[in-house]
Amino acid sequence: MRTSRIATSLLIAGVLLAAAACSSSKKTTSASTSAAATPTTASSSAAPATTAAASTAASSAPAAAGSAPACGTGSLSAQGSTFQANMETQWSKDFATQCSGAQVNYQATGSGAGITAIGNGTADFAGSDVTMTAAQQTAANTACGSTAITIPVTVGGVAIVYNLSAVPKLQLSATDLAGIFSGKITKWNDPALATDNPGVTLPSTPISVFYRNDSSGTTQVYTSFLVADAGSAWTLGSSKTLTFFPGATGKPKSAGVAAAVSQTTGGITYDEESYAKGQNLPTALVKGTGTSFVAPTTDQVSQSIADGFNITGTGNDLAGSLAFTKMTGYPISTVSYAIACTKYKDAAKGASVKSFLYYAVSKGQAAADGLGFAALPSSLVSKDEASISAIS
Repeated sequence: MRTSRIATSLLIAGVLLAAAACSSSKKTTSASTSAAATPTTASSSAAPATTAAASTAASSAPAAAGSAPACGTGSLSAQGSTFQANMETQWSKDFATQCSGAQVNYQATGSGAGITAIGNGTADFAGSDVTMTAAQQTAANTACGSTAITIPVTVGGVAIVYNLSAVPKLQLSATDLAGIFSGKITKWNDPALATDNPGVTLPSTPISVFYRNDSSGTTQVYTSFLVADAGSAWTLGSSKTLTFFPGATGKPKSAGVAAAVSQTTGGITYDEESYAKGQNLPTALVKGTGTSFVAPTTDQVSQSIADGFNITGTGNDLAGSLAFTKMTGYPISTVSYAIACTKYKDAAKGASVKSFLYYAVSKGQAAADGLGFAALPSSLVSKDEASISAIS
């Protein structure tokens, strides 16, 4: 009898222990399943707020730098810099794959047109190789209904592209380029060019100069380099709309000048390197104020940006300046920007701009080298991410 009672007690205790273990297992499994099913996008990764106030605070707070925002949906319309256009095309394609339903339509209209578009409210963001003037900043702020900010999104070299089939390697100094683009050096076998190319047989072919005849940030970057590094040899100043000299031929956009050089023996222009690659054209080694002739390689561009780029904007505005005389790598290296509103009138549009630009300056930098650009320095990426995180 006693033995039977003991057995019964042990049996009851065993059942209770099993039930407790089962309950604990279900709780653990439920928590684990919930965590695994949580989407990785920022919009749904946070735990649900326990009150309406907490929910409002969570949705209005900017994403922390380094935390990718949620994928935006719908379409974005952007335009501007032709310099960054090949990167924008790649980013748009990759971003659409990563964020289903997102579309970015970027038109390579030139930096001047991009700045005008963000200033009159016809672009969701703009691409530009130069920063805005005070008047352009005011117009952009008015169109946005908030402060417009300038964000570096890519860096690259303004390459000197030429067409001389018998000269696969060409060296040109800043003073050589000043002479060519002011119409003072007119043939490829000019003594000044021969001096900088020892051992190379330069042809007597006439030099055909092509320049951008649209409002071009690339033109302003290139002529700013000549102002800084060519000294008294360059007297035409710097502008987005320079005419150069009467014998030079203007063509629209980066693709236009690259195509013109490709079709003209003896042709020369300044352009983003990816357009030279697209036309199978060589690019010259360039000497600025230093002692070496340097190619526009990824490493050399990165070195010059580290040497010569300084942020001059304040807060989330990362506009900067270029000190060409301080560049120890490729001497015509530059930063290209996106210009965006800090607070969009359409919150969904703001979320899409934020998501796309964040992608561009983070994962999107992997495309740089293959397209003839250099990846943004990591120190600049962290500043970009913090700035973009403030967009809403």
